[in-house]
Amino acid sequence: MPLVTVKPKFQVTIPAKLRKGLDLREGDLMEATLVGDGILLRPKDVVDRGASADRIASILARSEPSPDDAGRSEDEMMEEILADIAEARRARRDGRT
Repeated sequence: MPLVTVKPKFQVTIPAKLRKGLDLREGDLMEATLVGDGILLRPKDVVDRGASADRIASILARSEPSPDDAGRSEDEMMEEILADIAEARRARRDGRT
């Protein structure tokens, strides 16, 4: 089991083997949670939904809908796209891609 040292500003370095296993990169955000007698760190994806929705709406406004999208609102299509993006990120993090 890899050990880490708590530095003067309470910083720790996550061992390379563990970082590679989660595909962690500099600048990634992690959620820290107290669990029992320890701390659990989980990678977190943060998305500015407003900015993403604006970008997607701009792209959709310039494109023709496919026959599969006929009758669907822009909100419905954006929700599906955001779900696809979240799944792709989970797959990358889990090493499925």
